[in-house]
Amino acid sequence: MIAHQKMFGDGENMVKAIQLTVGQAIARFLSAQWTERDGVERPLIARACGIFGHGNLSGVGQGFAECGSSIPFHQPFHEQSMLHTAIAYSRGQRRLSTYVCTASVGPGTANMYTGVASATVQRVPVLVLASDHYGARRQGVVLQQLESPQYDLSVADGLRTVSVFFDKITRPEQLVPSLMEAMRVLTSPSEAGAVTLSICQDVQCEVGLFPEEFFEKRVWRIERRVPEAAQVGRVAQLLKAARKPLIISGGGVYYSEAEAELVSFAERFGIPVVETVAGRSTMPGESEFAVGAVGIAGNLAANELATQADLVLAIGTRLTDVVTCSQTLFQNKDVKFASINITGRDTIKLGAEPIVADAREGLAALSAAAAEAGVVPQPAWREEMIKAVRDWTELAEPTLVAKPGALMAQAQALSIVNQAARPNSYVVGAAGSLPGDIAKLWDTRDGKKVHLEFGFSCMTYEIPAGIGLVQAGQENVYVMIGDGTYLMNPNDLLVAARERLKLTVCVFVNHGYQIIRDLQVLTTGSSFSTEFRGRDNAGQLNGAYLDIDIAKNAESLGARVHRAATPEELKEALAAADADPGLNVVVIEVDPHKMSVGTKHSFWDIAPPEMSADPAAQEIRRNYEKRRDELQRHHL
Repeated sequence: MIAHQKMFGDGENMVKAIQLTVGQAIARFLSAQWTERDGVERPLIARACGIFGHGNLSGVGQGFAECGSSIPFHQPFHEQSMLHTAIAYSRGQRRLSTYVCTASVGPGTANMYTGVASATVQRVPVLVLASDHYGARRQGVVLQQLESPQYDLSVADGLRTVSVFFDKITRPEQLVPSLMEAMRVLTSPSEAGAVTLSICQDVQCEVGLFPEEFFEKRVWRIERRVPEAAQVGRVAQLLKAARKPLIISGGGVYYSEAEAELVSFAERFGIPVVETVAGRSTMPGESEFAVGAVGIAGNLAANELATQADLVLAIGTRLTDVVTCSQTLFQNKDVKFASINITGRDTIKLGAEPIVADAREGLAALSAAAAEAGVVPQPAWREEMIKAVRDWTELAEPTLVAKPGALMAQAQALSIVNQAARPNSYVVGAAGSLPGDIAKLWDTRDGKKVHLEFGFSCMTYEIPAGIGLVQAGQENVYVMIGDGTYLMNPNDLLVAARERLKLTVCVFVNHGYQIIRDLQVLTTGSSFSTEFRGRDNAGQLNGAYLDIDIAKNAESLGARVHRAATPEELKEALAAADADPGLNVVVIEVDPHKMSVGTKHSFWDIAPPEMSADPAAQEIRRNYEKRRDELQRHHL
């Protein structure tokens, strides 16, 4: 690399500077960025990934080739997928390290939109280098440029709405302050999300003069915000008054590495712990007080306790409708709420008494304050918890036993995978009915961890997420994916095969988007175009199921493939996949219409049509309005 050193400034203010292109400067700068928390340092940007085309091949691409050799490069086959891989990697690293993702101008940059939105909605830090149209205008309108009366408006500007930080780089001089702010936001626990720099394609190749110290190693300290004593004291008093307290554990507990503090707190004060989808497996399954998933994807025990609770302590959760059952779950007329969260706006949801703090620090402080205030376990509430768990177990377990030689229900097949998974494994799920079944039914004992994407519920997340987790150092990763999602983008299998990753992908074949079909029937009385069928004699999509050979497709992309349609075949397939060191795909035929066991208290506000000529739809609307009006509350 040729980097010319110069001096710039005046008199005593003279500093050494380096001449580099914008692309080279970005790569060199990112190579020197580190994070530190609790005394442990790690690279902030652990990997780079991208698809090169005009707009970034001779700018950012050349920069990484020449100046970014210390950052391993990962080649995806779709821009959306690389964002999903980055998200899973960052989550696997507890948001302390991430990827930089780059795409070409026009459709390449536009293809990143869904992944960028997913990162921001889930509050996961990812650095995005989008490519923009020419900064200079002497070329006229260029290929893939959006023509607009606003001359500076481009396709990349769409990323503004889904990024927590966005800047358009039209001059090399803008890079220094922009990159510094980008790093600050990436490492902020309360501002996490997608950080986007949209760089004009000609500017990527232009030379700038950058201070030499800009490229020196910089360590970004990740704060652990400690709580205010007065806030902690008020919540401690709420705990002292409570007779039926309940803890909701969210993703913030995981990102804070607060699992040990959560277990200690719950067992010290005898408080049941239920988990959000993002917080699933933050409470080890071996603990008596681990009740499992709550909400729409929750189990009977967790939801039953939530309806009775007189104090709900939410830790590290955004409290979306999936958790609160669209504001219908907490039915105790005297229920109160408290919250520990690093993000201020989350602490006051449901009218909660707030503790603005890192989850680990907040729990430690609250534990000390609660003990000092005289908070003690409530024996009657513990007995209620034990009964609720027993009732749920007695309801669910018989439904998970598959008949020998018979076609399995999805939940039965999932249970077999759960039993076969090694200790300290990771299960991955995202869209469809699978994440709900995993949240509700997956046994997390023996260190079995759950990685679910339900904040954005984005189809095609699963396989690239599995790749990201393996690259984050996780072993024994099992991806659960439906055939509908698989068919959207199976090409990520090729990435796993090329990288020689140990990954097991279970494809559940139910011939359609069956959870959507189920929701259609529940809200309209009938289904429409949700299954993979051919056309019938009337021209409607109600014919026979399409003959789709997923196994052959997966094999063509480098996977070792196993087929299973019975419990015995599935157990054999999983054993073979476990013994193989590379990519394995298990194609599982399941009953299309047999859903897992339902639970009470799981109202989800998906409104049926207010007007319809169909009597069945009219009745569904009346029942919906009755239940909504009876249950939905505003907690202020």
